[in-house]
Amino acid sequence: MRNSQPNTIKGFTGPAVFMLALLLFLALGAASAAAYTVEKNDDQVTGQIVISPTKIELNMDPGDRATREISLTNRTGGPVTFQFSTEDFEGSKDPAKATVFTGETDSPWGASDWIEPELYSVVLAQGETLTMSVKVRVPPTAEPGGHYAALFASRTIDQVEDGAAIKVTERVGTLFLITVSGNIIADGTLDKPEVKLFSEYGPVDIGLVFNNNGNVHVKPTGKVVIRNMFGQTVADIPVEEWVVLPESSRRTVVEWSGKYHFGRYTATAEIGYSEDRSLLLSQTSFWVIPWKIVLAVLTGLLAILIFAILIRKRSTGDKETRSQLEAELERLRAEKAGQYAAAQAHGAPTDAVMGTPSTMPDSNLGQPALPETRVALNEIFPSMNDTRVVDLNDPDTIKLVREMVYSQLDMARMHIKEGHATEARSNLLEARAAAQRIGLLSEIGPIDDMLKYLS
Repeated sequence: MRNSQPNTIKGFTGPAVFMLALLLFLALGAASAAAYTVEKNDDQVTGQIVISPTKIELNMDPGDRATREISLTNRTGGPVTFQFSTEDFEGSKDPAKATVFTGETDSPWGASDWIEPELYSVVLAQGETLTMSVKVRVPPTAEPGGHYAALFASRTIDQVEDGAAIKVTERVGTLFLITVSGNIIADGTLDKPEVKLFSEYGPVDIGLVFNNNGNVHVKPTGKVVIRNMFGQTVADIPVEEWVVLPESSRRTVVEWSGKYHFGRYTATAEIGYSEDRSLLLSQTSFWVIPWKIVLAVLTGLLAILIFAILIRKRSTGDKETRSQLEAELERLRAEKAGQYAAAQAHGAPTDAVMGTPSTMPDSNLGQPALPETRVALNEIFPSMNDTRVVDLNDPDTIKLVREMVYSQLDMARMHIKEGHATEARSNLLEARAAAQRIGLLSEIGPIDDMLKYLS
């Protein structure tokens, strides 16, 4: 760290010349001393010290002089003694480090010796603002390109750490970015955009690293274009300019907003850094997949598919079961018919036997009316449209009729799940009548509940 000192007047010959020089020195000193100002403001106490501006850019020729003003405000709540000093800074090959201050070490890009503040120390009360001039003097032998220095205002405060009092230096500064005319080289490259290969949700951060290979700082700017897997542009993200010092790399980050994206995307960076250079292009691809949502949807679709398969299988099974029951009833009817014929041939009673062929609709033999225990199948299950007669006193017949009642209930439940209320009601009414006919009273209550649900 170096402090520039005020110039001194060397010896002169002759009293008149000496007096003239002395008067001129005093006059200039008085003018210089009166150049800075301190104003009292009603600033709130924030505990901060504020310097403005934070950056000054100058384009100068070797041997040039320039003057700029800075202001310093005390908002710490009490009087503060500030010290002013200058220090070189430069860039870094590490993109995460914007600037590196060199301390007491000279930098090949440094300009701290060129910066001369009007004051090197000042005391400011709470709310006071100092405004002073800063001179910049470029040596005639200065190398073309960028040169960089910071003017710091610092204060020392006492703090207690681990029970011990320590002194801490707090400082704020103004950066001077000086471009000296001559052989200016502006050259740079752009790395591949930095994006996570896979993200579940947005927003998506996109890092851009610019490598400055020239001898002057540049200000890359441009945009990042996001395209989906079909090549359609879904976002144009502006990239604000960022300063990259010579022979260094620096990163900036832009954000693709929005939470829900899906699929493979391509990010193309289009960055320019000087008026006479074409755009630098660089791109990368990445994925955004909200996998938890996708998994939930797939699970739901799989459940629906499995349910549909089960319903289909059950419907097919119900039809097969009903066909089997009808075949079994046909077998039973034929068996009972044979028993009746044999009993009639031997003159045995036939009251407990299923109706004979003479009781069937296609018989040519007249028969008396059927007892109440002998009924046609279509009286029990009208949907069967079967006029064959069965005996409800027969245990096997009762068992088969009961199974058909349960089959009707299963079919009704299936229709309810499918939203077919009319078909379900028809099955339930038929099952209720059959259950009541054979005395299957335990099923009548649930059937009535299902009918109320459908009403």
